[in-house]
Formats: sequence, structure tokens, C-alpha cells
Amino acid sequence: MNSTELMTKLSQKLQLPKAETSRRMEHIAGVISSELSENRAVPFGNLGTLEVKKRNERVNVNPASGKRMLVPPKLIVRFKTSGLLKDKLKELKA
Repeated sequence: MNSTELMTKLSQKLQLPKAETSRRMEHIAGVISSELSENRAVPFGNLGTLEVKKRNERVNVNPASGKRMLVPPKLIVRFKTSGLLKDKLKELKA
């Protein structure tokens, strides 16, 4: 699914014009961005939580040249899946 398909499905589900749905999605993205930039987790109901994690520095090896590089530490956004969603995915697999 791409963003256009998501916007289309949401506008149909909410019975709103695509422009209004897009505007609301922009507001949601802004709230999520500001919360994550302040290092706060953002819950998504029974799906899981977006959170900021620090990735430590590490040594990476280029397989073609064998050259070693130091990758500096950085902050990443991680989606932590809820137990309920994990259980539902296990049911699909079975």
C-alpha cells in the first residue's frame, strides 16, 4: 500500500473528501513528529508504539573492499508491536 492508496481508503472509510483526509493526516504527522522529537513514545491503540531509540556506534565492514568504517551513534524511530497484534499475526501464519 502506498500513501495515495491509504489516503483513498481512509477518505472512503471516514466519508470525507480526499483533501480533508490529507489535511488531517498532515496534522497527525505533525503531532507524531513533535512527540518523537521530544523523545516521547506515540501509542497506536492495539497496534503498537512508535518510540525513539539510540543506536550505538559500531564498526561496519564493506564486504567488497574489506575496509572497516566507524558508524557514529544515531537516533532511530522504532515501532514496537503490541502483544495483541503479534497474536493476530501468529493466527494468520497458522
